[in-house]
Amino acid sequence: MIEEEGRRVVRSFRASRIIVPVILGICAVAWLFYRQFDPEQFRAIRWSGWAYAWIGLSFLLLALRHLFYTFRLRTITGKVFSWRKCAELIVMWEFSAALTPTSKGGPFVMLFVLTREKLAAGRTAAAVFYTMVLDSGFFIITLPILLLLYGPPMLFPGMKSFGDVGLASGTFFVTYSLMLTYWSVLVFFLLIRPKYAKSALEWLSRRRLLQKWSQRLHVLGDEFALAATEIRRQKWTYHLQVIIGTIGAWTCKFIMINCLIIAVVPTTPIDGFTQAFIYARMVAMFIIMAFSPTPGGAGLAEVALVGFITDYVPKGIGLIVALLWRGMAYYGYLLLGAVVVPAWIAGHVKIPQRQS
Repeated sequence: MIEEEGRRVVRSFRASRIIVPVILGICAVAWLFYRQFDPEQFRAIRWSGWAYAWIGLSFLLLALRHLFYTFRLRTITGKVFSWRKCAELIVMWEFSAALTPTSKGGPFVMLFVLTREKLAAGRTAAAVFYTMVLDSGFFIITLPILLLLYGPPMLFPGMKSFGDVGLASGTFFVTYSLMLTYWSVLVFFLLIRPKYAKSALEWLSRRRLLQKWSQRLHVLGDEFALAATEIRRQKWTYHLQVIIGTIGAWTCKFIMINCLIIAVVPTTPIDGFTQAFIYARMVAMFIIMAFSPTPGGAGLAEVALVGFITDYVPKGIGLIVALLWRGMAYYGYLLLGAVVVPAWIAGHVKIPQRQS
């Protein structure tokens, strides 16, 4: 079982899998370039010190986001890892998430990674499942508050009421409902009634249709129990710190897009209301993309961003913002992961060669 799991993780980290999101991203950019790119608007962009300063600030926010995630991981694992080790593990986490559909992400790969790092079973399970609760909870709690402040236009440019039927609005309500269900199940089994999780998963493992995954369901039940025990015994400062890490990381991720918009369109108002509205729009966009079928949302994210910012960035140059954002926050992690992950596998995963 351990050897097979090791092989599965190594396969999920193969550098060759980078090709798929890269191709999807290139196709999306080519389509946007063909359909929307406007050379005159592009020439009108002033690549001045103002633009470079805002792009530089977006890089700083990307680094700060990584630091927040590093801080959260170090806290949630009981500070047994150094800051450098946690920063390395976040690169692996982001790399894994970038190679899998956003609906799946990299948490279960990280269960194996943290186990190989000799982290105690309870802390390993808590690190993975609690971060899933926190990340989903950020959107579940933040979105209704933002909707109360900004109303339907927050969801998509030109949307006037919640009754508007369109691809963006329809997808939003479906994905938010799915996310709410997923988050509620996690909270119930992890924080409210953890003893029910093991019973429920054991019941599922006995279903004929799920026999193939019965062993994994048993293991998952044990991990839920370990995670719940670890989380319940922590002090309030522990929970406060991981919540701060979560809010800080997501906030930095969204605000860096604000900075890129200002860099490309310097006439964008930089007052608090406008920037907070763009931030809220990005929260809505990420909820709509939450169950993207492509690795890391490759291809879809680029197209989605251009559509979501049309009331601030002309379609003819929205592609530029999308390229800058994805190049920094997504493809940058693919490159970092391609360097960090092979070295980690060589040092932590010993898989016997198959007999020929």
